[in-house]
Amino acid sequence: MLSGKTRRAGSAHVIALLLIGVFVQLMRPSPARAQESAHIIKGAPRKARFAWNSDRSRLLVNVGFYDVVSGKVRRKLTRGLPTTIVLTAMLYADKNPKPISTTVQSCRVTWHVWDELYRIVLHRLGQKRTRWTPTIDGVLRTCARAHKLEVATARQAASAKSLYLRARVQVNPIDPAVLQKIKRWVSRPLRTGVPAPGDALFSTFTGLFMKRFDAAERTLEFRTTPAAPHSRAES
Repeated sequence: MLSGKTRRAGSAHVIALLLIGVFVQLMRPSPARAQESAHIIKGAPRKARFAWNSDRSRLLVNVGFYDVVSGKVRRKLTRGLPTTIVLTAMLYADKNPKPISTTVQSCRVTWHVWDELYRIVLHRLGQKRTRWTPTIDGVLRTCARAHKLEVATARQAASAKSLYLRARVQVNPIDPAVLQKIKRWVSRPLRTGVPAPGDALFSTFTGLFMKRFDAAERTLEFRTTPAAPHSRAES
């Protein structure tokens, strides 16, 4: 027969194990947090090249975000499944904590069986371009980077000595509100310039950007390192 002292020690040991179990459960990521960590990636800071167009009226950017294309996304593209990759970004000047302009690029990829080609529809400010490529690498050269993407007008950024982007890239965003706002943005006439402070669409866009959401198959968020704009864009 166990003594009272032995029984008390055994009970204390059981309670300790139960408390440890509760602590482990509390510290374990919830399904929502686990899903977020799996689909929302904080990318490392990266270089971007800012440069003026030929008449210095528009500021353009080159930046890559190939890391948004995971093995799963690449496999979907290989199987010919329709895929959309959307970049949204805000431009900051010098040490100003408020963005001075916004930019968007939307890339829709579909596989055409009879032609054995990928059809890429690229939407930018006031622009719609269609391209064809037979390879995944061709898709990524268009959709996993921004090349000469307009980010600001001369009025918005001419006085800035250095600039950086805060960006979000989504694969297959499914939030209807997000898609509708992006559609409004890219439908804006090119001559009006990118939305900036004081523009109703700018406020809508920045509010959307600051909102935390993971309604996409994969989301990459990153910043670029501050850089001075070049006098002329690369060819």
